[in-house]
Amino acid sequence: MPSRIVVSGDPAALAAQFPLLAGLEPVGWVPGGLVLAPLAGGRDVHEQRARLATVALPWRPDDRPAAPLPFPAAVGGGVYRRSPGHAPAPPGMPEVVLVDGEGFGLAEHATTGMCLDMLADLPDGPALDAGCGSGILALAWARLGRGPVLAVDLDPQAVTQARESAWASGLDALVSVRRAALGVLAPDEVAGRVVLVNAPRVAQDALLSVPGDPVPAAVLVSGLQADDMDDVAAAWGMRGLAQVCRESVGRWHAVALRAT
Repeated sequence: MPSRIVVSGDPAALAAQFPLLAGLEPVGWVPGGLVLAPLAGGRDVHEQRARLATVALPWRPDDRPAAPLPFPAAVGGGVYRRSPGHAPAPPGMPEVVLVDGEGFGLAEHATTGMCLDMLADLPDGPALDAGCGSGILALAWARLGRGPVLAVDLDPQAVTQARESAWASGLDALVSVRRAALGVLAPDEVAGRVVLVNAPRVAQDALLSVPGDPVPAAVLVSGLQADDMDDVAAAWGMRGLAQVCRESVGRWHAVALRAT
């Protein structure tokens, strides 16, 4: 596979194909086309060949070397997520820019993809991204115009990464990032908010332990396997939240619940 590829098309055709082209690592716009570096983001060569075979626009190889990218770009939940080294989105497509770092959510983990797709099942309003990692869910929520977000993580590297990504995305006025343990959040930082929590069981339990048993407007839970998900969903159900939908990819599950 060439290190770089130029896909040709008018702006409307390229925009229509962009959700697919994003997976081929766009690195620059040129007159009448889009430059891709399919292997620069670390995806498997066989996967990229299969993806390229589905592109419905003409393309030509460009054998100039491609600089490595820190992680793959992708479109999920209607949002293009990319590094600063990727090409920007075409006009009209929401995007977030993630800086490189150690926070969870940069790579294509099944839980991240499910959560992004399930944001549409939640009501608009102020959100809490509990255990925010890279900040991808908080940034997507804000970019889609759903509401302001408080993003919280105990890992200082994740906090730095999420904060820098909010700046890089131009969303720092809507996304407030703070270092804190979930169990010490104030009740009013949970109550009435849309809570996004893609995190291990210990973090889920810490959030449920916030004093006063605050009731969110909705909760999106992921990062759990079936048995743990059953327990956590039942705990939120005891506070009057009803399950809206449940998805799974492999062993990972995601559940959206809303206050009744």
